Parts: sequence; C-alpha cells; structure tokens
Amino acid sequence: MELWKMSQKVSELSDVIPSYFFSLVSSCLSLSTVLVIFSVGTWGVLGIIVFSFYVVIPYLLFAVPVQVLFNKHPKKFSLIYFSLYIFFSLLAVFIYSSVLNFDFSMDVLTTMDYYAISLLAALLFWFWDSVFLQKKSAAS
Repeated sequence: MELWKMSQKVSELSDVIPSYFFSLVSSCLSLSTVLVIFSVGTWGVLGIIVFSFYVVIPYLLFAVPVQVLFNKHPKKFSLIYFSLYIFFSLLAVFIYSSVLNFDFSMDVLTTMDYYAISLLAALLFWFWDSVFLQKKSAAS
C-alpha cells in the first residue's frame, strides 16, 4: 500500500474517533442514568458513575464493532440497524449477566429486567449512534 493512501485512511479514522467516543460516553451515561432512576436504592451521581463503568464493557465488546460496520453505510435512525442492535444487546446482556452472576442457566431469559435492559441499551446506543455518526442519509 502506498504511503499516501495509508495516511489518508489514518486521517479519515482520526476524524471519526471523537464521534465514536461521544456516542459511547453518551450511551453509557444515558443508560446508567435510567438504571439509577429506576433502581430501588438511591444511588445518585455515584450510581451513574459506577453503572457507567459496568455498561462500557458490553458496549465496547458488542456495540462498537457493529457500529463501525454500520458506519460504512450510514443511515440515520435506521430500523434495520435498530433491530440488529437489539439482537446484539440481547446477546450481550445475557453473556454479561451470566458471567457476573456465575450462572450459565437460561433462567435470565425469563426475567422482565433482561428484556427491558436489553431493549433500553439498544435504543439508547442506536439513538446516540444516529446522532453522532450516521450522518449521510435520511431515516428509513
């Protein structure tokens, strides 16, 4: 690969990294805020910070790679992208819940919290992804 092509790719990548960062941070803070508001305890700002650290790991492992793939063909507020985010969110919450609870049974699938958190995580990430990254085309 020629040097100028490589530097052009690095330049393009460095232009979108802040958008990925803002999308990730906004998603983590939004999800954490909603979780703290609807949790039984009174966590406050400390809870938002703590939950954000727990939420960033599944977002980085599952959502950001999908987001990078989607950014190759940007579409704002695409329902197809939202559906795929839901799928990966269900998978991520299942794996994350199983690992944190050391329980690899399918019992987590019977709780309403599993579906609520998965849908909320997908919705918030899809929203912030559409706001910060998916800029080229209109909603589908």
